Amino acid sequence: MKNLRIIALLFIASGLIFTSCEPIEEPTPTNELMEGVWELTDAYEGDSVILDKVTNFFPSFIHLDNNNSVNSTMGPLFMYIVYGDSRFINITSKMDEVFSYADMSLTEGEWFIDKNKVVDNFTIEMKLKFPTMQTLTNIFDLLDVDLPEILEDGMDLTIYHRFKYVSIIIDEDYPDEMVWEFTDNIIADYNVKNMYGDKELYNGIPATEFSRCRLVFTKRVKSIIDLVTEHNASQVTK
Repeated sequence: MKNLRIIALLFIASGLIFTSCEPIEEPTPTNELMEGVWELTDAYEGDSVILDKVTNFFPSFIHLDNNNSVNSTMGPLFMYIVYGDSRFINITSKMDEVFSYADMSLTEGEWFIDKNKVVDNFTIEMKLKFPTMQTLTNIFDLLDVDLPEILEDGMDLTIYHRFKYVSIIIDEDYPDEMVWEFTDNIIADYNVKNMYGDKELYNGIPATEFSRCRLVFTKRVKSIIDLVTEHNASQVTK
């Protein structure tokens, strides 16, 4: 009987050992959930729906890759975020002069996040490029903001708009929906770069005046190039 008790105890002990050695499933890191192609499907500033305003020119697609690169058609959205509703309305007629998405000239940028962890915020920097001095001058006149001091005649201009601590809401139980929130917690800065690539602060508009908004994205299976191509083709057939 004593031997039977010892054998039984050994079986129980071995079971506990094997159970304790089973790997614990870790949650998917936020950066991995964010990677891929997304479409902006809802957008709000306070209680106001702004989706139609920021997608009237072109649907807002964005590709976030694992090399921190951003490719998107979100130029108009970031113009809205940076310059606000009233200024944005002033320049809507000039959008096609700046954002040539029909020619696949995507709006680029970078994104940064504490990788391999579950986190609730990230940083995004978007490059808004103005193709010619004439377009730039017209746009800035309509925006009623100052031109950067770095400008020289005939120089193309790219302004780097960085937003730190953008709130991110995404869950592995619902991996096809992602929410960004631009809140008072964000620290923003806008820069241009000189001939050496050194950043120089752009003070044409206070970085604290960005639009506080909530952006809802839906994940897409197709590449951003395919989505842009399909949209352009649908406009031709109308």
